[in-house]
Amino acid sequence: MSEFSPFDFHLNIAPITSAVVTTLDKHYPDAMIQCNEEEKIIRISNTKLSKDILDTIRLDLLFYDRNPTLPLENLCSNLSNYKPQNESQEEMLLFAQKLISFNDDSVGAGLYIYGEAGIGKSHISVGISKQFMKRGLQSNFQFADRFTLSTSTNLQPGQVWIIDDMNSGYHLSSRLFKQVVLNAHERGGRVFVTSNKDYDELMTEMFVGDTKANRVRYEDRTKGMFKILHVVGDSRRQANAWYLS
Repeated sequence: MSEFSPFDFHLNIAPITSAVVTTLDKHYPDAMIQCNEEEKIIRISNTKLSKDILDTIRLDLLFYDRNPTLPLENLCSNLSNYKPQNESQEEMLLFAQKLISFNDDSVGAGLYIYGEAGIGKSHISVGISKQFMKRGLQSNFQFADRFTLSTSTNLQPGQVWIIDDMNSGYHLSSRLFKQVVLNAHERGGRVFVTSNKDYDELMTEMFVGDTKANRVRYEDRTKGMFKILHVVGDSRRQANAWYLS
């Protein structure tokens, strides 16, 4: 195993707390993690970690610094540490990997994943974002319930957009969804969306008061671009509750 020097990671935005360090320690128990909360520095001190592990930790911290409201349960989420519990979850992971490996950036392609809470949709959202970052692409990650009128979309050709928890067609995030999907359809790009609602149900909410013709045109474009998957399973959060340990 190759050896590498320790590294310091300086966070610009995201907070460093004992909970952040504890979360990192759980996922990387051999990393010998230290932190300086005042200067917002995290140091990885183990010089015997492999380059792959060091690169993974760097990516986790970079994504966290770009998305400082990320729940700590997803701080170290990656596709490689998602463990499917059934066939529908295996299919979700398979198509997430296919979306990443699809190389024609001039063609719009997307995944719409829906299912109950706690089955790993956000884990996959964060994991797929990090994989696109590894490819050198700017991953625009949005929590749907935190999208506001002041949120900058800055739509460009060939972008990657991940919209997590898109659970209401009446919310402001529905506008983001429409803009991002049509931009990808017309100018190429990747779109990954998670929801607890069936796609058709969400579309019905989005087009309340609109004409049927507008909805049909929109659905024709999006269904030609999206793979829609229904994922099932028991909540992992409930299975891992602190009071069960």
